[in-house]
Amino acid sequence: MIDRIRSNWFYILLPFLLLAAWQVSTSPLASEQPLMLERVFLIDFAIVLPALYFVFLRTRHSLKPSLIRAFALAGAGIAFAAFLMPKGEGQVLPLLAWLRYVMLPFLILLEGAVLIAVAKASFAAEPDEAALIEKGIPPLVVKAMIAEARFWKAVWRFMTGR
Repeated sequence: MIDRIRSNWFYILLPFLLLAAWQVSTSPLASEQPLMLERVFLIDFAIVLPALYFVFLRTRHSLKPSLIRAFALAGAGIAFAAFLMPKGEGQVLPLLAWLRYVMLPFLILLEGAVLIAVAKASFAAEPDEAALIEKGIPPLVVKAMIAEARFWKAVWRFMTGR
C-alpha cells in the first residue's frame, strides 16, 4: 500500500490541490483581492503544478515526454486559473489567454495519440498486458481496459453477427 502511494504521489496530491484552489476562488478574499488571487493561481498552476508533474514523470519517462506533458499541463493550468478567476479581473491572465487556445488543443492531441496507442494495444487480437504495464499504466487499469476491450469486441460480434 505504501509503495503504491509513493509511486503515485502526484495523482493523490492533485485532487487536493485542485480542491484547495477552488475553495480559495470561492472565498471572500477572491473578490476583495483579485490580483493577489491571480498571482497565486499563476504560480500554482503554471509553475508549481507542472514542476511537480515533471518530477513525477521524470521517474517514469525520458526527458522529452516529461517536458511535453509538463508544458501541456501548464497550459491547462492557465486555462483552469482563468476559469477560477472572477470575470473581468486580472492583469496577467487576459494577456495569456492566447496560450489556452494553443496549449489545450496540443494537450488534447497529445493525450488523444496516447489514447489511440493504448486502444490499439488493448483491442489487439491478443492484448499484451505486460507491454501496457511497461508503458506506465497501473496493472489494475490495464486489466480493466482489457476487460472493457473484450466486452466491446463481444458486443460488436453480437451486433454484426461475425
